[in-house]
Amino acid sequence: MQVLGWIALGLVQTFYLPQTIKIIRTKEVAGLSLSSWVILWLGLLFYLVYSIYVGNMVFTVGNAAGVFQSTLVIGLVLRYRPRGQAMSAGKH
Repeated sequence: MQVLGWIALGLVQTFYLPQTIKIIRTKEVAGLSLSSWVILWLGLLFYLVYSIYVGNMVFTVGNAAGVFQSTLVIGLVLRYRPRGQAMSAGKH
């Protein structure tokens, strides 16, 4: 079952790549909600602390990678969003 956890971790972490690559190439973040990414980041951070506490290596590595990747996306959204735009990067 441990192998299944590592496979799942790899699959879930690939979720971030297309979005991150697209932002880096286009420098366009108009359709992204910064508040959604911040909520995801907080959830992953709490999961990371919990997974360290319970000693689960798969979840610790996965959540650490998720925190890193979501931090990267948040940084890119902040860098490339139009000046003066509020928390939500999407149009209303």
